[in-house]
Amino acid sequence: MIFNIQKCSVHDGNGLRTLVFFKGCPLRCLWCANPESQAYGREITEIPRKCIACDACQKACPESAISLVNGEMRIDRSLCKKCFKCTEVCYAGSKEIVGEEMDVETLFHEINKDRLFYKQFGGGVTFSGGEPLTQPSFLAAIAKKCREHKINTTVETCGYGNYEEFSKALPYIDSMFIDVKHMDAEVHKRLTGVSNEVILSNIRAISTHGIPVTIRTPVIPGYNDSEKNIGAIASFISTLPNVQEYELLPYHNLGASKYASLGLPYALEEVKPPTDEEIIQLVKLSNHILKPYGKQCFYTKKNKKEIVL
Repeated sequence: MIFNIQKCSVHDGNGLRTLVFFKGCPLRCLWCANPESQAYGREITEIPRKCIACDACQKACPESAISLVNGEMRIDRSLCKKCFKCTEVCYAGSKEIVGEEMDVETLFHEINKDRLFYKQFGGGVTFSGGEPLTQPSFLAAIAKKCREHKINTTVETCGYGNYEEFSKALPYIDSMFIDVKHMDAEVHKRLTGVSNEVILSNIRAISTHGIPVTIRTPVIPGYNDSEKNIGAIASFISTLPNVQEYELLPYHNLGASKYASLGLPYALEEVKPPTDEEIIQLVKLSNHILKPYGKQCFYTKKNKKEIVL
């Protein structure tokens, strides 16, 4: 299940990337910027600014789950059975389906459209999510197809999955970005819904495969931005072969509006992004730990990697 394909990205891997977003994730991070990636099945997203209140969706809904609210036709999610009939008649595009079943050949056809850009600017495909590791057979098949056609392949992952299953994809992957949100297992569970034990075990196993790995931490003020936590993650990284870089990702709330579109609450409404000074201090702390091991920490500002020693 794929929920988005984004073209011409300059992030998430070297060169110009095609980002393929897998739908479905076992984590429920409080700050998740892509809530539409969490469920494994198709969903309906609402875009209120497009609604013209024509009531076509209301008439089409067999559950009477749609009503006029403040001039907009809105879905009562407690009544919705996801028959998707409203999306079929919404010609204004206010109600859309998120998620599409794709086979390997169809997805590869979309990726291969960008081959010319890869040749000109370098780059390749990055599989993100959601969580690609929880669709291991499909990930292995599409990564193998890309390898056969000499397309560079990167995976972005939270690290949660069945190692015995997703390890079959690793021979076809050129690099990985893996998140470590918190080193305390109980805190990690409160923040994401799962413990970090499987994640840390998987990272240790992946790091022995010779794949270049960058560890990432989304820095969420008041939740995981303590020097104790960031220092603990840096210390963990210092023990890992084939992990040379640690990237700190400053929190942003750009995905907050998506929650309302899915009828979901957003838990971090009051949280503000960290300042540059706060991030710089954490980068310095991490580099103090990592430098003796030949590794480095950085953050990205205006598309430029910032390394502070």
